[in-house]
Amino acid sequence: MTTENKTKKDLLSKLPVPLLIAVIAVSASVIVAVLLMVFLSPSDTPVSADIRTEQETAETDTETQTETEEETIEVKEEMLLQADKFPKNESKDFYKSDEKLFNRAVMYSANELKGKFDNVIFKYDGLTLQDVTKDGVFISNDIKPGGEFRKLIMSWNADTSGGTVEVEVMAKLSDGTYTEPYSWGVWSAIPGVSASRSRKDEHGELDIDTLNLKEKCSAVKLKITLKKTAEKAPVLYNVTVATDRAKQEISKNTVTKKIKLSVKKRYQLDVPEIGGVICSPTSLSMVRDYYKEKGFETVDTAKGVYDNGEGIYGNWSYNVAYAGELGYNAYVDIYDMKALKWALSKNVPVICSVKIKKGQLKDSGYPDYSTNGHLLCVIGYETVDGVEWLIVNDPAKKQVEVKYLASEFETIWPGTVYIVQEKPERYTWRIGEGTEQDILVVADCIPEGRYNRPGGNYKVKYIVIHNTGNFSTGADANSHRSYVKEDGCKVSWHYTVDDKRIYKHLPEEERAWHAGDGREGKGNTYGIGIEMCVNHETLGTKNPTEYFYKTMDNTAQLVAELLYKYDLSIKAVKQHWHFSGKNCPQVIRENDLWEPFLENIQQRYDKIKAERG
Repeated sequence: MTTENKTKKDLLSKLPVPLLIAVIAVSASVIVAVLLMVFLSPSDTPVSADIRTEQETAETDTETQTETEEETIEVKEEMLLQADKFPKNESKDFYKSDEKLFNRAVMYSANELKGKFDNVIFKYDGLTLQDVTKDGVFISNDIKPGGEFRKLIMSWNADTSGGTVEVEVMAKLSDGTYTEPYSWGVWSAIPGVSASRSRKDEHGELDIDTLNLKEKCSAVKLKITLKKTAEKAPVLYNVTVATDRAKQEISKNTVTKKIKLSVKKRYQLDVPEIGGVICSPTSLSMVRDYYKEKGFETVDTAKGVYDNGEGIYGNWSYNVAYAGELGYNAYVDIYDMKALKWALSKNVPVICSVKIKKGQLKDSGYPDYSTNGHLLCVIGYETVDGVEWLIVNDPAKKQVEVKYLASEFETIWPGTVYIVQEKPERYTWRIGEGTEQDILVVADCIPEGRYNRPGGNYKVKYIVIHNTGNFSTGADANSHRSYVKEDGCKVSWHYTVDDKRIYKHLPEEERAWHAGDGREGKGNTYGIGIEMCVNHETLGTKNPTEYFYKTMDNTAQLVAELLYKYDLSIKAVKQHWHFSGKNCPQVIRENDLWEPFLENIQQRYDKIKAERG
């Protein structure tokens, strides 16, 4: 019977439409068009600068719709959040999964952490180095994961392609003192680096990935060390603390009586030489399949999760850390049957750690099945003649998919699980580091299935520049972000930019209704649509002010980043006018700003190219 070798030793403000538009220097034609839209548009949609039929609008364009203080040598205490700029009115949950499946685990996003830090700041949506030539250390204030505990498992999500992350825990004892740090070892996506550090002392034992304390504790401090060893500094996005605290009642009950997720089968013994010890990465590979990853083999996952310190593939923390490196929100938790069914009802397969003695699965049809430690993927459950069964992809079984009685499964499963979730579309990235256009880009995408998210996957050939025709007060990037997500909206584009913010509304390679050249038009299909906000501060099409020039600079930086990403030349930057003949981007066109705008983009692109190669 295959086993895991040493498995336990082994993520509108509604646009007011004023009845009187306070525009000082707007041409008479624009005033007439704007006032028409005031009376013809719903009160919670942007004022439009022209009017068309719904069908024309749907497939054409959108412009008508629409402290940290200096670090000292001495480590000091301050809120990590102050180290970076954040969009206003965003909750601290912004950087977590939208659908949280925590049971006894508590996730702390990097922007939530408070404590003392030396040469680490919050940036790029995570904790990273301020000076990349030096190591950085963060020591948290007391973290209380809820209730008393003796058992604790740490997990984290990071980008360590350019360095390492080390997570340590200091448990707070009953006399108010702290244990010496227990280290989960050095983690890195760089092959051959990750290695756990088991340790035992008078207060407890860290057994690879699980800390077992001799007395109950209710708080810990975290010590996080970042080191740059390759081209770029590591970034830590979150840490999750899972404990054996008292059971938490799941707030959402499962009403589904039967569910089976479509998870591809993988048999661990199909991998030569190491097949008998890779149940954990094989199960993780099945979850990767479920999320439609392509182009990888089970052995690739095995190499990614390998613990060089213990020489095993079953380190729980390292398996979810690897999933985090791949872009997932992943963490270790401690579940019970109710939580397991709840996660499955949310369409999330659950990887469970089990230990089986002979006879424990006899009524399931496997009386001789035994293993000292094993990982498998639960993909569903059902009730047959009043008896509850779990549907499992067990990588140790040749047929892979099997059914185990839920009652027997509970006897072999202590509750440890890997939860791997797709990151929500709402995420952030940064452009213009070190420039005046250093901006956190916030993605808050149009829901799938909406008319204005037609989908598809097309090669990016153009970047199409627009400016909104909306000169009303408050018509900024945030308001347009809300507008395109409203029910019934017929238009769409990829980015909206104003003088301070950038919002992303669609994946760049999806078609959008913005270029005015029809359903199969080149602009709509192959062009990334970018809307520049004008609002009342622009003072009309003939009087651009500092507000619009800042918006242009921000847009130029964004376009330069996209040109670099898609290996495009400046010739790929087009006006809306190029595809539909519409006078857009109107403010740029009517003030002869197109050539200076392109020069601005080119200069920024050349700088990026020189820095990144």
